[in-house]
Amino acid sequence: MTPLGSAADEYLAAATGVLESNAGPDALTALGWFELLTDLGPHDHRVAVFSLFRAQGRLLADSPALGALLAAPHLAALGFEPGSVIATLARPSRRGTLPPVVVGPIEGRRILVDRPGHGVMVLDADQVELRPMTVPGRLTVHEVQLDTARWSASIDETEARQGRGRSEFLGRVAIAHEILGAAETAAQLAIEYARERAQFGAPIGQFQAVRHLLAWTQTDCVAVSSTAANVVRLDHAGPPMIGEILKALAGRNGRRACERALQVLGGIGFTAEHDHHHFHGRVLLLDRLLGASTELTHDLGEWFRTSGTDPSFARSILLGPPTS
Repeated sequence: MTPLGSAADEYLAAATGVLESNAGPDALTALGWFELLTDLGPHDHRVAVFSLFRAQGRLLADSPALGALLAAPHLAALGFEPGSVIATLARPSRRGTLPPVVVGPIEGRRILVDRPGHGVMVLDADQVELRPMTVPGRLTVHEVQLDTARWSASIDETEARQGRGRSEFLGRVAIAHEILGAAETAAQLAIEYARERAQFGAPIGQFQAVRHLLAWTQTDCVAVSSTAANVVRLDHAGPPMIGEILKALAGRNGRRACERALQVLGGIGFTAEHDHHHFHGRVLLLDRLLGASTELTHDLGEWFRTSGTDPSFARSILLGPPTS
């Protein structure tokens, strides 16, 4: 169900295989994934990096990859090696700002906190209070409690601003891929159930209403997959707000695909014992990070209304993809 091409399929298969046989940072080291963060210019490097997140979504794997990727644009200024620093994610809300979170295992790593207007600070894990959050999705998440009165910037605001936009872009693209992977597996669970569950003497997958639900879940996933492929390919050459557009699309379609899969699964899909509960939960959690789909859609509409900028892909760009 992927339009990304054979090379992307190979990266995805490799990441899936390693994640199935290893756990957390060991899997990323075995893949040589951290080394790719030093140079995301080549197209193949970007495909390989983001394929990991799609595989994580499909397997509900837990790793420090997201925080490591968010920290990557700041590493040169900090002088740290890729993977040694894990960035937090801010959780702004229209009802107020929530404490930042760090996603994935953090053992043996420093924590990077980016405060717009104040710069970037790197701390050892024992210098902050980490509060574990209980969330569905089999994902390790900690709230980070930081005493801002003791703030001492490791990178001042002028230099931090240069890497901040790139960090947010990479994070949104990564989260979109992980949402896609989780939604794909949720859809597959519904397809398998529809083949096995019988009503009125026939598998429910033969009923038109169920077929429509399954077709819509596939359509939602393919739309995200196709858009994600273009975003990864275009990178800096893409239209304005391309990261926000992809993240909003992935959040909306991922939630919708899981909801339709749940309709097919029925009551069993609501139970914590069923895997759908965790795939759906991961999609809901990831949708809230770096901008929820509902908020991003509102912000994108306001941006389009006030700027008049066309955010669509130009035909010339799509027909002549940069691959370096």
